[in-house]
Amino acid sequence: MKIKLCGFSEPNSLEYAVNLGCDFVGVVFVKNSIRFVEPKNSLCLSKIASKNTSKVAVVSNQNFNELLDIYNNFSPNFFQLHGSEDPQYISKLKNLFPMVGIIKALSINTPNDLNQLEIYQNNIDYFLFDNKNPGSGQTFDWDFLNKIQINKPWFLSGGINVSNLQNAITKTTAQNIDISSGIEEQRGIKSQKLIHEILHKFNQIKYDQEISKN
Repeated sequence: MKIKLCGFSEPNSLEYAVNLGCDFVGVVFVKNSIRFVEPKNSLCLSKIASKNTSKVAVVSNQNFNELLDIYNNFSPNFFQLHGSEDPQYISKLKNLFPMVGIIKALSINTPNDLNQLEIYQNNIDYFLFDNKNPGSGQTFDWDFLNKIQINKPWFLSGGINVSNLQNAITKTTAQNIDISSGIEEQRGIKSQKLIHEILHKFNQIKYDQEISKN
């Protein structure tokens, strides 16, 4: 089980998360986001992440020149696609950046939204299931994921925080968790206190799961 903390825009909170052993850290390169980071300003963030932390560049329908700018500055391990990117776009992306993995985010509102899985699952590394308004701190109906059958690992995202983390994992059996607003006391500003609390809680749940298997 792994955790991704997302939406970092300044180095102190990102470094704090990395030092506490966060598995993935995300930086948002979508201009209409409150957490937007200019590619040229992401180099200092890129240098903080350790070799044990995967860097995720969150993008949406960006052209390939923009992605190259992000790649040259941030050196991501993954592109997280939040737009309407189709399989052809993803194939070209993989050809241009063969060393960068792909996380495809899908907004979930009804069970029918899961019909998109088959379209993408052959050319991505992870799915990420979020609500219709990513970054808003809102959850969606997790019951949709109870009986999901998928041959790709996936992240659960959308409104997860320290108070509902246990329920999110128990209800969906998610093995990967993505949190952004849940580590903010003010919208768009990361809180080291909440980062510590969420990682402590996550590691406790992970430990309890491992003990129960033995």
